[in-house]
Amino acid sequence: MIYGAEFVHLWAEELDEILSGQRLFRVEGAENWLAMRFSSIPLSLFISWHPQSSGCSLLSENELDQVKRFSDGKHRFVDALKSHVVKGEVTAVKQVDYDRIIALNFSRKVGAGFDVERTLILEFMDRNSNIILLDENKVIIDCVKHIHPEINRYRTIVPSHPYVTPPPLQGPSPLELSPEASLEDMMQVKGIGRGLRSYMKDYWHHLSPFEWAVNIRKMYEETKPSKGLIQKHNSYITIFPLSLEDMASVGENKALIASKMFVLDPFIRDKSERIKKETMKIVKREIKSLERHLKGVEKQKNESLKATWYRTCGELLLANLYSISSRADNVSLPGWNDEGEITVEIPLDPNRSASDNASLYFKKYKKAKGDLEEIEQNITALEGRISELEDQLEIIEELEIPSLIDTLCRDIREWLVPAKKKKGKKAKKEATRPPHLRLFYEDAILLVGLNARGNRYVTFQEASQEDIWLHVHELPGSHVVIKRPEGTKEDLEGTDLLTLAASLAAFFSKGRHSTRVQVDYTERKHVRHISGSGIAHVTYTHPETIIIDPDLWKEYFSEKEIIPEGDRL
Repeated sequence: MIYGAEFVHLWAEELDEILSGQRLFRVEGAENWLAMRFSSIPLSLFISWHPQSSGCSLLSENELDQVKRFSDGKHRFVDALKSHVVKGEVTAVKQVDYDRIIALNFSRKVGAGFDVERTLILEFMDRNSNIILLDENKVIIDCVKHIHPEINRYRTIVPSHPYVTPPPLQGPSPLELSPEASLEDMMQVKGIGRGLRSYMKDYWHHLSPFEWAVNIRKMYEETKPSKGLIQKHNSYITIFPLSLEDMASVGENKALIASKMFVLDPFIRDKSERIKKETMKIVKREIKSLERHLKGVEKQKNESLKATWYRTCGELLLANLYSISSRADNVSLPGWNDEGEITVEIPLDPNRSASDNASLYFKKYKKAKGDLEEIEQNITALEGRISELEDQLEIIEELEIPSLIDTLCRDIREWLVPAKKKKGKKAKKEATRPPHLRLFYEDAILLVGLNARGNRYVTFQEASQEDIWLHVHELPGSHVVIKRPEGTKEDLEGTDLLTLAASLAAFFSKGRHSTRVQVDYTERKHVRHISGSGIAHVTYTHPETIIIDPDLWKEYFSEKEIIPEGDRL
């Protein structure tokens, strides 16, 4: 998104109102974001310099937790802020020279009570956005992006250099704008972003020059309680006292709240899509590896099927040692099968004697005879694993909810790419958590197994005897468990909770592409593992049935706040 200077001005005014007099007590951040928590504000100031989602907003703890789930490590700039501004008080927040720059001024007591001034500069310049920390002399202490002279000849942004703003805008301020100003005059005014200038050129005759001038002044007048409507034109975000033609209203007039959809949402979407692509790549690589293994086992099976022939060749060679010419590369010898006497063509190694060739065939026989039944079981297991991964690949591709993408992908990646061996309680905890989803809905917990191990885990380790167990009827799929503090199976009939759980069972199954899927549900005590079968193969009794749309759970997720594990306070 591209922010107009007029919109950044609204950010600055709101921040000044909210933060002035507040003490900063916590800073955290990662690759391209910072979060600052102040003394009396329940929300965190989130600042992003991500190329596609730069800007600032106020986030709840749940929203910030979601950001952290998609982030790794700590940004070095955090240490600079901890050293220089944490425990400092915000004295003022101002827009710099009507540009897309905000200055947060801090005062902090050090030593014997001396006040030290620091300024945090927020430059919201799209992909060139930067966060810069200055000392009392406007010298750079640190910044998130270093800009060297070979990159920018106008200014150098590196520690120990004086801070220089981007090329200043020319022309009068919006408060100096005359009501009789022409279009040409207004194009020279500071504080009007390029997007709004371009819009004014195209829609100049929709308002009188007086109306344009008065309303631009309103956006910057300190006494005006409401600055106007936050509006969007293509990718440009602006604010204007009037609703402008061909602009879309954002529907929220608090800039720090409205900007969530421009800062937080794109950030989460971008990160979740990256995780999705990386996980799909890992899964595809694992599938290819298993397919190669399967080919090897199938080759082994073919060799096993040749075992009888190898033995026959060895026995015939031993019985006819003295009739076989030396250095022969093949020989025809009489043999027998169920139909009677036959001629057996036997390839030979001409560099070996007849006796050595016989020994070679017996070695092949010994190697090939293996347990054919075991090989068949191995093939079945490999085919099942490949099918399971292909199913998960399809699910990952279809998921659109970032928090679920994160949960699912992290579980699958930990399953496929085990981390280095860890010691202590954490390692034990991780070892007992096969891939599964854990969702909170009202007073219930919903568990969804994501593979055979996950199915076994949610059914036989997490679920109690009275919990409700669901599975798609006569199709492969995930085990779903409803855990509730109280209630019976009969109490669930016709409830949103049952509908949600059944839809999850349908979606995470081979029936997900159907519009109507039959799902069975029963108490966990009626579910039994089938001895001698796969680890999650079960049989169950006393089922009830519900017909459900596999995609219905997505509506519940967005409308009724289904919360994944890790997002709940």
